[in-house]
Amino acid sequence: MKLGWIAPLLGLALASCAKFPSGGSGASGKRLTFTMTVNREINPNYVYIFALRPTNDVNPTDQGPIPVIGPPWGNGFVAGNCSYFVRWDPLQSPKYQIYKFQDVNLTQYFSIGSPVNYVDVQPGGRTLQFDIDLSQIANSIPDAQAYQSLQVNLLTMDRVPQGGSGGSKVWDALGDSQSATEINTWVTIPLNVASLYNNQRFNNLEPSGDCPDPDLDIIDWSINVNLQ
Repeated sequence: MKLGWIAPLLGLALASCAKFPSGGSGASGKRLTFTMTVNREINPNYVYIFALRPTNDVNPTDQGPIPVIGPPWGNGFVAGNCSYFVRWDPLQSPKYQIYKFQDVNLTQYFSIGSPVNYVDVQPGGRTLQFDIDLSQIANSIPDAQAYQSLQVNLLTMDRVPQGGSGGSKVWDALGDSQSATEINTWVTIPLNVASLYNNQRFNNLEPSGDCPDPDLDIIDWSINVNLQ
């Protein structure tokens, strides 16, 4: 089953402190701040991904990004429709990287840069946070300005199995991962109004305790749309 949540409009603000990598862009006039909080701590041995699909529709009716939870694994982390993703990985520099998919099967992708701002994860920290300019997930500034909404899913996992490999993985994503009717859940964020969208505003879409590993158990999230 696919389940997409579309946000209502409400004006709020979100403040953050962050690092500024060189070469950051701010050309589209729209900046998004993302956060993800887990139950215990961000584990450097685990995988944390923000899956993104910008669209020119206000209310897209097709499927957004969904988690890969069993074989055949494909890319091992995301299925459905997805154009970009941001991954936190302590082995890369900067630790936050933006990737773009090259094919509809989502098996080929490459790094296109890093967020314009990001917050380093301290030992024992539970939250990932970064900012992107909308132009960073578009082919051009006019394309970014034409975007009407952004489909988003948050994905955590202990490993990224590939192709037809066996075994299983521990994972979490938006929605109740213990409920078959909520596994394929994403949110749709409007891009034309400055506002804060979070778990509370989506009626606590993401519960705590739905993943057995507290380092993977997502308990809160937010996406702040800032029109500059």
